[in-house]
Amino acid sequence: MSAVSIIAIAVLLIRRNPNKNSLQPNQIDFFAKAAASVEADQKLSKATKASANRQVVNVDEVQEDPQSNGIDYNYYVVGESFQRDHLLALVRSHKAFATGEINTTATLEMEPTNEFDSNAVKVVIEGTQVGYIAKFDSPKVTQMIKKSGKSPYEVPAQIGFDPDSPQPLIGVRIVLTVE
Repeated sequence: MSAVSIIAIAVLLIRRNPNKNSLQPNQIDFFAKAAASVEADQKLSKATKASANRQVVNVDEVQEDPQSNGIDYNYYVVGESFQRDHLLALVRSHKAFATGEINTTATLEMEPTNEFDSNAVKVVIEGTQVGYIAKFDSPKVTQMIKKSGKSPYEVPAQIGFDPDSPQPLIGVRIVLTVE
């Protein structure tokens, strides 16, 4: 988010709330919370860029138990915003609203009939589609799946979101090394 956006939010905060005493004691200032969220997103973005050079874990080297600590969920699934209803259903079924995290297993399924990408690889968790492998990586991942001979091709996965947000963005990360 740019400095202009932050300034715009600050102007809205000042115009909306010139007197800080206008809020009731237990009333949440959603504009202030949004500004803090934008700041947190910027920090996360910087951290994500900084961690892009970290060492990745090969799928075959990961422990079998996806619940174990120390797993590096290094690959961000794309298109998950179009699967929000599916992701919310998974969060509900796991009763994970308080924790903001579900550690599970994802299945990577080739989708050769996809009209946008004949190498498309969809990501499925518990029989529910949650997104795709990025288009620029899908040919390599398709080859990895074919070479492995594994059917289904399973990888550890993590669904994550901010449990304090009333409308959280829900993301999906998996353990995957694209070579």
